[in-house]
Amino acid sequence: MQSGRAMRRLIGCRVKCTRLAQALQSRRVLLRTIFLILSGLILLPGSAQAYCRFTSVSPVGFGAYNVFSKLPNNSGIGSVTIDCNGFGAPNMAVALGTGQSGTYSFRAMNNGANRLIYNIYTSASRTIIWGDGSGGSSALFVLQNGATLSLFGQIPEGQDAGVGIYTDTITVTVNF
Repeated sequence: MQSGRAMRRLIGCRVKCTRLAQALQSRRVLLRTIFLILSGLILLPGSAQAYCRFTSVSPVGFGAYNVFSKLPNNSGIGSVTIDCNGFGAPNMAVALGTGQSGTYSFRAMNNGANRLIYNIYTSASRTIIWGDGSGGSSALFVLQNGATLSLFGQIPEGQDAGVGIYTDTITVTVNF
Protein backbone atom coordinates (compact mmCIF):
# COMPACT_ATOMS: atom_id res chain seq x y z
CA MET A 1 0.00 0.00 0.00
CA GLN A 2 1.48 3.37 -0.99
CA SER A 3 0.81 6.49 1.05
CA GLY A 4 1.70 10.15 1.33
CA ARG A 5 3.99 9.53 4.28
CA ALA A 6 5.86 6.62 5.67
CA MET A 7 7.54 6.50 9.01
CA ARG A 8 9.90 3.65 9.59
CA ARG A 9 11.20 2.22 12.80
CA LEU A 10 13.82 -0.43 13.07
CA ILE A 11 13.25 -3.00 15.78
CA GLY A 12 14.82 -6.35 16.34
CA CYS A 13 15.16 -9.12 18.85
CA ARG A 14 17.57 -6.80 20.66
CA VAL A 15 17.08 -3.11 21.18
CA LYS A 16 18.09 -1.50 17.89
CA CYS A 17 15.75 1.40 17.28
CA THR A 18 16.10 4.38 14.98
CA ARG A 19 13.59 6.72 13.40
CA LEU A 20 13.27 7.70 9.77
CA ALA A 21 10.52 9.99 8.47
CA GLN A 22 9.95 10.90 4.82
CA ALA A 23 7.24 13.09 3.31
CA LEU A 24 6.36 12.96 -0.36
CA GLN A 25 5.01 16.41 -1.32
CA SER A 26 2.78 15.40 -4.24
CA ARG A 27 1.09 12.62 -2.29
CA ARG A 28 0.69 14.79 0.80
CA VAL A 29 -1.37 17.21 -1.29
CA LEU A 30 -3.47 14.31 -2.60
CA LEU A 31 -4.01 13.05 0.96
CA ARG A 32 -5.03 16.53 2.07
CA THR A 33 -7.46 16.80 -0.88
CA ILE A 34 -9.08 13.46 -0.08
CA PHE A 35 -9.39 14.47 3.56
CA LEU A 36 -11.09 17.72 2.57
CA ILE A 37 -13.65 15.88 0.46
CA LEU A 38 -14.47 13.39 3.19
CA SER A 39 -14.61 15.84 6.09
CA GLY A 40 -16.07 18.91 4.41
CA LEU A 41 -13.35 21.09 5.97
CA ILE A 42 -11.28 23.64 4.11
CA LEU A 43 -7.54 23.55 4.72
CA LEU A 44 -5.20 25.90 2.94
CA PRO A 45 -1.74 24.84 1.79
CA GLY A 46 0.74 25.38 4.60
CA SER A 47 -1.78 24.53 7.32
CA ALA A 48 -1.07 21.92 9.98
CA GLN A 49 0.34 18.74 8.49
CA ALA A 50 -0.50 15.20 9.48
CA TYR A 51 2.23 13.09 11.05
CA CYS A 52 2.71 9.81 12.87
CA ARG A 53 5.39 8.87 15.36
CA PHE A 54 6.39 5.89 17.44
CA THR A 55 5.90 6.74 21.10
CA SER A 56 7.26 3.45 22.41
CA VAL A 57 8.86 0.29 21.06
CA SER A 58 9.47 -2.93 22.93
CA PRO A 59 11.66 -5.46 21.06
CA VAL A 60 10.65 -9.07 20.52
CA GLY A 61 12.83 -10.98 23.00
CA PHE A 62 12.60 -14.77 23.03
CA GLY A 63 14.88 -15.54 25.94
CA ALA A 64 16.68 -18.90 25.85
CA TYR A 65 15.89 -21.38 23.07
CA ASN A 66 15.88 -25.04 24.09
CA VAL A 67 17.11 -27.13 21.15
CA PHE A 68 15.69 -30.29 22.79
CA SER A 69 12.14 -28.94 23.26
CA LYS A 70 9.35 -30.62 21.30
CA LEU A 71 7.35 -27.35 21.33
CA PRO A 72 7.95 -24.05 19.55
CA ASN A 73 9.27 -21.10 21.56
CA ASN A 74 6.29 -18.72 21.77
CA SER A 75 7.79 -16.45 24.43
CA GLY A 76 8.72 -13.66 21.97
CA ILE A 77 6.31 -10.78 22.45
CA GLY A 78 7.08 -7.16 21.64
CA SER A 79 5.05 -4.03 20.97
CA VAL A 80 5.01 -0.73 19.16
CA THR A 81 2.81 2.29 20.00
CA ILE A 82 1.90 4.68 17.17
CA ASP A 83 0.50 8.17 17.64
CA CYS A 84 -0.86 10.15 14.69
CA ASN A 85 -1.96 13.80 14.65
CA GLY A 86 -3.15 16.40 12.18
CA PHE A 87 -6.04 14.61 10.51
CA GLY A 88 -9.35 12.98 11.39
CA ALA A 89 -9.69 9.39 12.47
CA PRO A 90 -6.47 7.63 11.49
CA ASN A 91 -6.52 4.83 8.95
CA MET A 92 -3.07 3.28 9.11
CA ALA A 93 -1.56 0.20 7.50
CA VAL A 94 1.32 -1.07 9.62
CA ALA A 95 3.74 -3.31 7.73
CA LEU A 96 6.79 -5.26 8.89
CA GLY A 97 9.84 -5.95 6.73
CA THR A 98 11.42 -9.35 6.14
CA GLY A 99 14.62 -8.71 8.09
CA GLN A 100 17.82 -10.54 7.15
CA SER A 101 16.01 -13.47 5.51
CA GLY A 102 14.49 -11.41 2.69
CA THR A 103 11.31 -13.52 2.81
CA TYR A 104 8.11 -13.71 4.85
CA SER A 105 7.86 -17.52 4.72
CA PHE A 106 10.50 -17.51 7.45
CA ARG A 107 12.57 -14.83 9.11
CA ALA A 108 16.08 -15.56 10.36
CA MET A 109 18.12 -14.40 13.34
CA ASN A 110 21.85 -14.76 12.86
CA ASN A 111 24.82 -15.27 15.13
CA GLY A 112 27.80 -15.19 12.78
CA ALA A 113 27.35 -18.10 10.38
CA ASN A 114 24.67 -19.69 12.62
CA ARG A 115 20.99 -19.10 11.85
CA LEU A 116 17.80 -19.53 13.87
CA ILE A 117 14.48 -19.47 11.98
CA TYR A 118 11.54 -17.53 13.48
CA ASN A 119 8.56 -15.44 12.48
CA ILE A 120 6.34 -12.63 13.75
CA TYR A 121 2.55 -12.91 13.77
CA THR A 122 -0.42 -10.52 14.07
CA SER A 123 -2.02 -12.32 17.04
CA ALA A 124 -1.31 -14.73 19.90
CA SER A 125 -2.73 -17.61 17.83
CA ARG A 126 0.32 -17.18 15.57
CA THR A 127 -1.52 -18.10 12.37
CA ILE A 128 -1.14 -14.93 10.23
CA ILE A 129 2.40 -13.76 9.42
CA TRP A 130 2.78 -10.02 9.91
CA GLY A 131 4.40 -8.50 6.82
CA ASP A 132 3.40 -6.12 4.06
CA GLY A 133 0.70 -8.17 2.34
CA SER A 134 3.05 -10.01 -0.01
CA GLY A 135 4.55 -13.50 0.15
CA GLY A 136 1.77 -14.97 2.29
CA SER A 137 1.92 -12.16 4.86
CA SER A 138 -0.60 -9.58 5.97
CA ALA A 139 -0.24 -5.94 7.01
CA LEU A 140 -2.16 -4.83 10.08
CA PHE A 141 -4.76 -2.08 9.69
CA VAL A 142 -5.35 0.30 12.58
CA LEU A 143 -8.19 2.80 13.00
CA GLN A 144 -7.33 4.00 16.51
CA ASN A 145 -4.96 6.81 17.41
CA GLY A 146 -2.38 5.93 20.06
CA ALA A 147 -2.71 2.24 19.28
CA THR A 148 -0.32 -0.21 20.93
CA LEU A 149 0.27 -3.16 18.63
CA SER A 150 1.68 -6.44 19.90
CA LEU A 151 4.18 -8.48 17.89
CA PHE A 152 3.93 -12.23 18.55
CA GLY A 153 7.11 -14.12 17.75
CA GLN A 154 7.65 -17.84 17.37
CA ILE A 155 10.77 -19.97 16.93
CA PRO A 156 9.87 -23.40 15.53
CA GLU A 157 11.05 -26.43 17.48
CA GLY A 158 13.78 -28.83 16.37
CA GLN A 159 16.48 -26.37 15.28
CA ASP A 160 20.04 -27.39 16.11
CA ALA A 161 21.29 -23.89 16.92
CA GLY A 162 24.72 -23.17 18.35
CA VAL A 163 25.13 -21.27 21.62
CA GLY A 164 25.11 -17.48 21.21
CA ILE A 165 23.05 -14.34 20.83
CA TYR A 166 20.93 -14.32 17.68
CA THR A 167 19.58 -11.04 16.28
CA ASP A 168 17.56 -9.69 13.40
CA THR A 169 16.33 -6.20 12.55
CA ILE A 170 12.80 -5.63 11.28
CA THR A 171 11.60 -2.38 9.69
CA VAL A 172 8.14 -1.20 10.79
CA THR A 173 6.41 1.05 8.24
CA VAL A 174 3.26 3.08 8.93
CA ASN A 175 1.33 4.14 5.83
CA PHE A 176 -1.48 6.67 6.26
